[in-house]
Amino acid sequence: MRLRGGARPAAAPVRVRFDGQEIEALPGESIAATLAAAGIVAVRSARSGAPRGPFCGMGVCFDCLVSVDGRPSQRACLTKIEAGMDVRSQPSPRNVAAEPPAPTREESCDVLVVGAGPAGLTAARDLARAGARTIVLDERLDPGGQYFKPLAASQASAAMPDRQFRAGATLRREAADSGAEIVTGATVWAAFGAGEIAAIVGGDSTLFRPRRLLLATGAYEQAAPIPGWTLPGVMTVGGLQGLARSYRVAPGQRIVIAGNGPLCLQTAVELLDGGAEIAAVVEAAPRPGLAQWRDLLRSGLAAPSLMLDGARLVRKLEHAGVPILWGDRAITILGSERAEGLQTRSRRIDADIVALGYGFASSSELARARMRASLRRAWCWQHGDRRRCRWPHLDSRGLRHRRRRPLRWRPCRAGRGYDRRGRNRQ
Repeated sequence: MRLRGGARPAAAPVRVRFDGQEIEALPGESIAATLAAAGIVAVRSARSGAPRGPFCGMGVCFDCLVSVDGRPSQRACLTKIEAGMDVRSQPSPRNVAAEPPAPTREESCDVLVVGAGPAGLTAARDLARAGARTIVLDERLDPGGQYFKPLAASQASAAMPDRQFRAGATLRREAADSGAEIVTGATVWAAFGAGEIAAIVGGDSTLFRPRRLLLATGAYEQAAPIPGWTLPGVMTVGGLQGLARSYRVAPGQRIVIAGNGPLCLQTAVELLDGGAEIAAVVEAAPRPGLAQWRDLLRSGLAAPSLMLDGARLVRKLEHAGVPILWGDRAITILGSERAEGLQTRSRRIDADIVALGYGFASSSELARARMRASLRRAWCWQHGDRRRCRWPHLDSRGLRHRRRRPLRWRPCRAGRGYDRRGRNRQ
């Protein structure tokens, strides 16, 4: 369903096809948003034949892979709609022939920033203002990250709906005016070192050679592996909020949100304002009260505005009659082919969309790859016949080692005619 208020379509609708069914779409929105507006939550099948649908909404889970005009394995949440597009849940029988790979393009800069969220844009703005040639890479369709979630090109608004939108728009404008080059739709897939970053930009392989590398890759929501969590209609809270804030759509009419933290309350209020029905908010934390006065006092002194925002969200949900189940937790997601409800510790809740949000995990894959590249090139010592790195308590794979043996320094000779244990391969 399309949510009301907040913004209006920026252009006339176009028609696309999904598995032979013609549906209406807005230019500039993602395929996942178009399918959500049409009430389609199952977009592909796993190898086992089980249906799958969009889950994270940010290109991490790869559960929304579809075939687009014959090109297989396209992420629906990161692919923009075009008029006449043919989208299929399974690979098309007329897959286009693979084109020969183009030569890798190389590009140099003073600073390469990976991630166009609040931290990445702020750093890029300040670095560009100081005179450094700065390039920002981000995988999403628009800069702003998971926090700002800017309005998509499919939506237009005379005024930014809330303070979060306004702050994001101001930061994006300042970063662009500073001279920083912001590249969206760029997938960084390898770090061979701080000065060698491989990415796919516009379908072309690009090797960036920056003098300095800044990682601002943010975080993603952790999955809650409870029975039924892979069913179509189950999403992360952030993925559901991204559809609501950026594209003004919701994948269902009756929604239950389960998790912990203010993101659950904010998403519920935004969906409620857009016309969706919130069946319940299942909050794992106990209801704040006088028993937690020390924590409340500490939080109020540290961030009084956030405390007031949280109280306002709770009051608005309670005024609308939305049940907030404090101290409860999701146990099982009900349904066979798609989500049909949620079983908590205390009750059953019927709904056609279930959103889960139980914390975040740092997107540190690129940082770990960078560390492994450093370890491979570092001087190493050996414990007996096993090669060890000079970082305390880490072996050459970056894992903690337990055995203690007499140490003796020796340069790492792996890759120059020697195996990992320093023995001559000849």
